[in-house]
Amino acid sequence: MVDEKKSENPVSAPADTDVYRVLARKYRPNNMDELIGQESLVQTLSNALEMGRLAHAFILTGLRGIGKTTTARIIAKGLNCVGADGKGAPSLNPCGACAHCLDIAEGRHVDVLEMDAASNTGVDDVRDIIDGVHYAPLAARFKIYIIDEVHMLSKNAFNALLKTLEEPPAAVKFVFATTEIRKVPVTVLSRCQRFDLRRVPTDMLMAHLKTIADKESITIDDAALLRLARAAEGSVRDALSLLDQAAALTSDAIDDANVAAMLGQAGRMEAIAIVGAVLGGDAKGALDGLDAAVKSGAEPVMVIADMLDFVHLASRQAAGGGASDMAEAESEALAKIADDTPLSHLARAWQILLKGHGEVMRAPDPRAAADMVLIRLAYAANLPTPSEVVKKLTRTDAPGADAPASTPTPTPATPPESSAESPAESPPESPPESPPPESPPTSISAMAELFSARGEMILAGQLTTRIKPITLESGRFIFSADPPFEPAVPKKIGACLRQWTGMAWEVEMVAEGGEATLDEQANQAADAVRQQFAEEPIVKAALEKFDGAKIHSITPLSDTPEEDDDADAEAGAEHA
Repeated sequence: MVDEKKSENPVSAPADTDVYRVLARKYRPNNMDELIGQESLVQTLSNALEMGRLAHAFILTGLRGIGKTTTARIIAKGLNCVGADGKGAPSLNPCGACAHCLDIAEGRHVDVLEMDAASNTGVDDVRDIIDGVHYAPLAARFKIYIIDEVHMLSKNAFNALLKTLEEPPAAVKFVFATTEIRKVPVTVLSRCQRFDLRRVPTDMLMAHLKTIADKESITIDDAALLRLARAAEGSVRDALSLLDQAAALTSDAIDDANVAAMLGQAGRMEAIAIVGAVLGGDAKGALDGLDAAVKSGAEPVMVIADMLDFVHLASRQAAGGGASDMAEAESEALAKIADDTPLSHLARAWQILLKGHGEVMRAPDPRAAADMVLIRLAYAANLPTPSEVVKKLTRTDAPGADAPASTPTPTPATPPESSAESPAESPPESPPESPPPESPPTSISAMAELFSARGEMILAGQLTTRIKPITLESGRFIFSADPPFEPAVPKKIGACLRQWTGMAWEVEMVAEGGEATLDEQANQAADAVRQQFAEEPIVKAALEKFDGAKIHSITPLSDTPEEDDDADAEAGAEHA
């Protein structure tokens, strides 16, 4: 007789309760109430379900780890949930206790089929779906197909799915998920109801991590929470994975220094100090700061990346955009940089750092490349910006400005006693004279001539052909114009007049009224002269004599001085 106890395997597998589940799986949402940061999606689906207007196909898009597949499973559970008593109706908050909820959560429901399009890309894989939709659900209300990373399907697979996707049976629902929505054909998108899952805000992600840390008895400070939430970049799964890693690293006692070391972000405060040093032209202070950051465990490329981040945030703050999601010490240092540094210098530092970041990544010695980036930044801090150079050149080239001497001119010998007085007696350089202001134009024609002379040919053309003057006096110009007319023209005219005349101008365009344009006035004058000339007896007779004859042009004698002079000379010769 065999002893059954002795025949058992002495090394038994651990029970399921002893197997550790990572936080990203353990705290996966089971209903819409647990789904954070997606209020718009929840509201839309809830209203559609209550109104009985639920679509037959959905496509969920967003970055990795944002909750696309989880949302698809919640939709599948909600549509098939029957409640604990077996009589429940479809809901976006499934009970989690009925057979359908449990089977879907464990991935073994016969009517909820999940397919990974990354490994099932062909027509044959889609053909199984096409054949299966014609059969009614075996146990649940709906047969639901969840296709993850749907953009990986081939073109032929998409084409094969189109007709079924457009007119599926009433008991069939499709839920697609993708991180690359642009790769999904528009023919598929037009047949689906699209939901864009947005990144979870940093403060909301911090609160979520804090809640889970408390449940897991993990001690973590606010600075470490902020760093984890920022590193996750809005992805809940990434945030939980980082929290899991940090907890394992620190034995459930997480502080900011440990998280920074884990993420390779040690030396972040040193990076702020380095930014301040290079913007002040202090190359030695910047290099000392980089030494300290590297000694604390930071990689040179991460220091440059942190500097890019700070310069960007300082530029936003200097431009009035403000900065958020920062620790208090970082925020104070950032505010000082934004207040003390011109925006143009920050923009230049950003360009140098952006180029330098690529150099550090490609360099055989990243530390040496980082040193050279900091030296370049410190040197550039004392250089003028391009706009300052242009202004300086403009002042140098202005009339009356002293031109730089290209060849030294010998000077007569000066007695030693008077040489010391010579520099003192030289008169100071006078600033370049600005051109005198123009006189305010008193007529629309004078204004058009002024704009033409100043090179504003487009506005001069508008003044000649489109603008109908109503009031024109010193500092005030009101006109009308037939539509269409660019609304910015009055502002441009006023700015030019203010610059040229040195006085304020009120320029306004009204809807109607005004005299004729300059072109219209010229045409009217020409018509009047032509009509008057046509009444001359000899011209009138010629017009009546020849059918179709008309006056082509009229040239006053004063406009042909050379011909007039020749005619006068001939007349004088005949008289003599």
